Amino acid sequence: MQKDSAMPNALSAETIGAATFADCGENKNHLKLFRVNAGVPLVEALEHASHVLYYAKMLSLEAAMDPRAEKFAFASHYLGEMGKAIIDDLLLAMQPGTPPAQ
Repeated sequence: MQKDSAMPNALSAETIGAATFADCGENKNHLKLFRVNAGVPLVEALEHASHVLYYAKMLSLEAAMDPRAEKFAFASHYLGEMGKAIIDDLLLAMQPGTPPAQ
């Protein structure tokens, strides 16, 4: 298998600040309130995503199993959105021809 020289070393990848999350505004006009910060090393970003997604999983299970815990549903949703944005940003950073960090 031939290694693509344009592909950056995955372990040296950092977030680039391209992924956004948290829809807001009237009629969901594609307004995003938050953005992943650029320059976070891959390992630290993945570790944080793992923690965020773990708590999203725990809160969503609680919301599903206990009718009194429905208040956790949106917290779980937002945590899931944050975790996904971190992973999406790292995937963009590892693509050949990625734009520079924002």
